[in-house]
Amino acid sequence: MLGFRRMSAVVPVVALVLTACGSAGDPSGPAESAALAPSLASIQPGNAATGVDPSAPVVLKFTHSMMTGMEMLVVLHEDNVTGATIPASAAWSLDRMTLTLKPQSALKRGTTYVVHLSPSLQDTAGRMINMTSGTMLGGRTVSGGMMGSGSMTHGQWGPGMMGAGWQASNGTFGMIFTFTTS
Repeated sequence: MLGFRRMSAVVPVVALVLTACGSAGDPSGPAESAALAPSLASIQPGNAATGVDPSAPVVLKFTHSMMTGMEMLVVLHEDNVTGATIPASAAWSLDRMTLTLKPQSALKRGTTYVVHLSPSLQDTAGRMINMTSGTMLGGRTVSGGMMGSGSMTHGQWGPGMMGAGWQASNGTFGMIFTFTTS
């Protein structure tokens, strides 16, 4: 007959090891935190797409369910990142992993548009988006120079022309994806 040993002494040791690997308030270590961060899985139209139907929506798919209000941190611009903002409705899928932007009216034909994602996008657990995946989809990091001199005050970048939530701690302003309509 097999004997059973009491394992209660193992549990505190495992808990101690797990606690030592994480940072305060974060149950995982830095490498695990980056792996757990939400990222952009796909975007349609794709970066640098041409001949896009002017009435087509912009569809962004994320790897995690995103926090309420994050649709405010995805903006469609005409021409470039500082161009006019295009009014659009934003709707999340039931699982909050897909965001669909529908311009209020058809986009202009033969015009370049920019989808601008804030670096402050967060999933439902409050984890900030990992923008690295966006570069693999063709996205470009927005530098201060791309934002224009109108966002600078006394030689310092403020929250930027986009308002709070658009400047990352590394001084960048999120990521952009471009497409051109037919």
